[in-house]
Order: sequence, then structure tokens, then C-alpha cells
Amino acid sequence: MTFNPHSASRDELMAEVERLRGRLASVPIAPPLPDGGVSREHQRAIAEMRAEAANHLRAARRIAREASSPHPEGEDLAARLRRSEAARIMSEERLSLAFEASGSLGWWDWDLTTDKVYAGPYFASMFGVSEQEAEEGVPLELFASGIHPDDRERVALAIGESVASGGDYEQDYRLYRPATDEVIWVHARGRAYLDKAGRPLRFPGVAIDITAFRESEERKLALAALGERLRDMHDVGEIAFAAAETMAVQLNATRAGVGVVDAVQETVTMQPDWRMPGIASIAGLHHFRDYGSFIDDLKRGEIVLIEDTRRDPRTTGHHASLEAIGIRVLLNVPIIEHGQLSLVLFVHANKLRSFSEADLRFVRSVADRTHAAIGRSRAEERERLLNRELSHRLKNTLAMVQAIASQTLRNAPDMATARETLGSRLAALSRAHDLLLGPGRAATEIGAVAHDTLALHDDGQNRIRLSGPPVRLDANAALSLALILHELATNAAKYGALSVPEGTVDLQWEIEHQDGADLFRLVWRERGGPLVIEPTRRGFGSRLVERGLPGAVSGSVEQRFEPGGLVCRMESPLGALHSSDG
Repeated sequence: MTFNPHSASRDELMAEVERLRGRLASVPIAPPLPDGGVSREHQRAIAEMRAEAANHLRAARRIAREASSPHPEGEDLAARLRRSEAARIMSEERLSLAFEASGSLGWWDWDLTTDKVYAGPYFASMFGVSEQEAEEGVPLELFASGIHPDDRERVALAIGESVASGGDYEQDYRLYRPATDEVIWVHARGRAYLDKAGRPLRFPGVAIDITAFRESEERKLALAALGERLRDMHDVGEIAFAAAETMAVQLNATRAGVGVVDAVQETVTMQPDWRMPGIASIAGLHHFRDYGSFIDDLKRGEIVLIEDTRRDPRTTGHHASLEAIGIRVLLNVPIIEHGQLSLVLFVHANKLRSFSEADLRFVRSVADRTHAAIGRSRAEERERLLNRELSHRLKNTLAMVQAIASQTLRNAPDMATARETLGSRLAALSRAHDLLLGPGRAATEIGAVAHDTLALHDDGQNRIRLSGPPVRLDANAALSLALILHELATNAAKYGALSVPEGTVDLQWEIEHQDGADLFRLVWRERGGPLVIEPTRRGFGSRLVERGLPGAVSGSVEQRFEPGGLVCRMESPLGALHSSDG
């Protein structure tokens, strides 16, 4: 049975209000955003209640109009006015309760005859209008000033069209709060009502905060676009900048980027960063401890969010250093590889602002895509390096075979001896490649590594002389040293002392006590070879020699092209040569 406000007493009207209150309380309270079934159901429930309340409001106004004219039946005017007032209160309370329950819906009612906009507290707060002003009614211009400058003209045109035609109004637009630099998206729906003569009367409507929904949709598109960009990128710097730009634009940051971390040294090498005009780049090497203690959190794989560098205990003692490079707020997201911090994504702001859980999820999604792209780039680089090394090894092997054959034939007394010697030397070459390309072996002694690696280059005339004390090498150090000696011997056979019959090589190593620690030193010295001229271009082999030992165990390698022959000096802490030994 439908409730009829025209025939109800005040008590009946108030009873109906209580009944409607109970119905409202049963509506699930959830964010009314169009991204889930519960929210849509909630929106429909609110829309139904709004329509029902509007019917009551229209009925109350009709009763009020009837009460202002003589009534043929002489009905008590006061009674009719009480019923009208009760119906109005019921309608307003239902609408107010519905909007308050939603948590993100606001209502307005614009009296077009007086240019007064009346609005609920939530709608007023969205537009930066006080609750009292909204209750008493203010000109439309006061609300319009809260609209983003770029959207005002479009919204004004849509409102004008609705008022002129007495039609529906529906717009999505932004609100802007200069004090906090905050942007809010709203979806507004309303309708202009005209009198019988076509003159504008009222323009009521509702607005819903759709910022979270818009941001969610925009960020989905941004992540998809980032994935497309990263697919065609191979340089780590380019990948980092693409990720930085995506984060900065979506989070309205002053600076964003990616850093490659050395967790042992606690340093970070910032890749090319995105930044707003007037904000300096921080690309390059930085020490985490120069800016606070949050490196400890990053090492544990925890997201670091510092919303005020002056107040956070991790940065309060270093806030001046941070603000000097434009950081008042910072967000760092770590990437852990094999249990160790390897990359960090950062977002900076030069004035106070807050980050939501949605912001953190978005940065984590960017981090995942960036990590995958950098991992792919590094894998591709390793593949290119391996291919180059394989090509280099193949060329060296062919050159060595040629040198071995030439030396064997030159020194052999007859073909039978030459055949036997050549076969044994090629077998030695094969064993050397097993050492270089096979799996790492347990700790061994340096003399054995040097002898096994260099034996095939000696033509039986003791042209390569080894000397030095016993030194134990772990598998990494042994393989690295074998690679270096193999490269040096190959070059000596092609261009240096071993390319002529009278040339020799001395390989000496020693241990020196220096600054409270033992230092291992090894020297390769060529004599009696062709005149040495330092090459103008450094090839892959030279880089392999110089990077081999430092890359495996730390230390240094130096090559000098002296007139009498090449001299290569290698140094390393003695403990590093067998640090991985059990």
C-alpha cells in the first residue's frame, strides 16, 4: 500500500519518516564507485530513495499551494500546513541521510529566480564552500570558482544549455584546491525546471566524487602504455626514464626515477630522472647514509614513505641535505634480487603532500614492470657478451692452432715427430679449454693452474718460466687467472715474445705484507720478442685481461707496453683469492 501524505496526520508522517530511516539503515554502506557490484547496488538504492523523497517533496509543495487559496470544504489551514511541513522535513531528512550514508555523494538545489545555491555539507566541502554558506544559500559563482580553470567554460556551457531547455545535465569535471594543489574529479547530474511560461525556476542535482575511479582507469592505461614502451627498450637508462615519467605524471611528483643499488657499499647510482621544470637532476652516484637511515628499511624489502623529512626520525638529522636537492617528501620502493637490494624506484615532492594506498600499489606495479624490463635488458647484454667472447675465443683458438703448428713444424727434426708433437699439443689445447669453459672446480694451487694453462704454448724449450710460493686459489680466482693467462699467452703467440723462436716469458708471483694485510702480486713479463708498439685501439681481449681478476675477486690489473716486451702486473688481497673456500 502506497503512503499518501495528503491524507496523513502529522503522527503518521513522522512514523513514515522512521520507517524510511529503517530502510536506509539496511542499505549496505560502501564507496559508491562504478567499479564493483556492491557499489552499483548501493547507488541504485540511493537513487530509488531520492526519487521517492522527491515525490513527497512535490506532494508537500502541492499541498502548500492548495493551502494558500480558499478551500471549498473549509479544511483547517493549520492542519494542512503541518502536513506540508512534515512532508518537507521527511523529504529533506531522507535525502540528507542517503547522501551522508554514501560518503561521497553531495546534493545541491539552485534557485534560479534568486541565484541562490543551497547544498549539503559534503557538496559544499568538495567546492571549498562553508557548510553555513551552503545552508543559507550563495550565488552560483562561489561554487563555480572551485572548478578547475580548464573545465569552467565547458561546465558553464552545459549548465546554460540545460537551463535554456529545461533539460537534463550531466558532466564529469575537475575541482582544484590551490592551497594543497589537489585535483578532485566529480560526476554531476541534475535537471533544470521551468515554469509554465518557460521561465527558469530550480536546478537541483547530485555530484559524486569519482577521483579514485578516474585515477584507477588512468593508471591502468598508463601501465599498459608503459608496458608497450618498455617492450622496445634495451638501455637501462631509457627504461628508467620511461618508468620515472609514468610515475611522476600519474602522482604529480616533482621528481621520479630509478636507482641501481650497491647494497654492500650502500650506494645508489641514479639513472636519468624525470623532473619538473626548475628541479635539478640527481642522476649519478649517492651514498644512502648521507640522507638518513632508511637504507636499513630498503634492505629488508620494505617500502619507505617519508611524508615529512623534517619530522621523520629516519631523516630528521639530514633534512637540510634532502631539501637542498628538492626533497621534502620521498617514496622509495625496493626491488630485491636473490635476497639482496638491487634497485630502488623513487618519487619526490618538494612540498608536503600525502600518498594513498592506491598510490603505493601503482608505484609497486611500475616497479614490477621496470624490474622485468631491466632484467631482460641485462640478460640480452650478457648474451651479447657471451657471443662476443665465444667469437673471440674461436678466433684465438684458430690462431693458436696455427701458431702451434708453425712452432711444431719449425722445431721438429722429422714429420713423424712433428705429427706426434702436434697431436699432443692439440690435446693440451683441448684440456685448457675444458678448464676455461667447464664448471668451476675446488680450490687448487696457483702453480698447477699456471702450468696447465700455459703448457701448450711452450714448445719444449722452457720458454715460459714460472716461479713463486704456493698460493691457494678458490674456483672463481682460479678460473679468472686461467682466463687472463690464456689471453696473455695467446697474444704472445700471435704478436709477442712467443711469436719468434728466441722470445721468452717470465711469470712470477709473490706475497707482500702491506698495511697490516697480505697482498698477492703476479707479474707477466715478455722478453726477446718483436718491437712492442702500444695499440691505438683496445680490443675485447685487452678488456678481458683488465677486468678478469677485479671482476672475480677484487684487485687490479695493469698492462704496460715496454720496448722490451709486454709487462702485465696483477694485484689482489690474498684473502680474496680463497674467500669462497669451505
